[in-house]
Amino acid sequence: MSTYFMPAEGDGLLKNILAWVRGGKMPRPSFPRAVEFQTLSTCNARCVFCCHRHSPKDIPHGRMEDALIRKIIAECGRHRLVLGRVSPYLTNEPLLDRRMPDIIRAIRKACGPFVKTKINTNASLLTGEMSERLINSGLSHIWISVNGYSPESYAESMGLDFATTMRNIDIFLDMKKSLRRRRPKVVISTVRTKLVEHELEKAGDYWAKRNVVFKIQYLDNRAGDAAVNGIVSAEQEQGGFKRDCDLFLKQAYIVENGDMIICCHDWRQSVVVGNVASTSIAEVWNSSYFKGLIHEYCAEKFANIEICRTCR
Repeated sequence: MSTYFMPAEGDGLLKNILAWVRGGKMPRPSFPRAVEFQTLSTCNARCVFCCHRHSPKDIPHGRMEDALIRKIIAECGRHRLVLGRVSPYLTNEPLLDRRMPDIIRAIRKACGPFVKTKINTNASLLTGEMSERLINSGLSHIWISVNGYSPESYAESMGLDFATTMRNIDIFLDMKKSLRRRRPKVVISTVRTKLVEHELEKAGDYWAKRNVVFKIQYLDNRAGDAAVNGIVSAEQEQGGFKRDCDLFLKQAYIVENGDMIICCHDWRQSVVVGNVASTSIAEVWNSSYFKGLIHEYCAEKFANIEICRTCR
């Protein structure tokens, strides 16, 4: 996905084009390049670096109504020429929602073949039935989080059963092969922490032999969450604060009641920029309130966006 900048207030089209040519970054689009929305707020894993493990009562919970899902998908379909990706998940486990394959199919129908559909899952619920439904739904990308490569490290990192997850991944890969499908593209993702960094070389070799893409992700502190401090890898401990973040310049994040939050790291939903159930994604995205918060961030004024002050 391209990188973006926030135009100054009053800048015209010509000035923004010149800034794009000179700096290589595009001006913030009038509709997000990616839309992420969670249809359920829950997760069955208890990852050591995640709010679902250490602060579950602080997370607002709920289930997105079918009508709102249809509304979001329909608007995404109307903007399919500028939209790059739609992901029906956020900070939750998407496969807890049995509607998920049908939701993905609806996205594909509304948005067409050139808009990516992607979910991140821990694969603990990726049974044979769910695998077949997802493959047949038209899902284009599935990222599977595996944070540990022994029963002990996996349980400590994620609170799930290692054997079940690995068996489910095998089922999915075998079914995709037997159905002769190129999609969804599978990526195995592991967060680098002190608990698993000694296993990463072995993990890379294992997935290479399976001909599966393997990515190592750096640990972020969930907008200043102190719970991750004890597990940050030595390589990452010296990292500074994020001050050039562009997530809110290209991606929209919607929770189950229709609230659009400023960032995927705002798991407490402390900065709500609008509600797409009562208006629309485009209206919230282009609101003076949302744009004003971005200008404040660019000026390093954090009074109204406290979560950005200590985000790494």
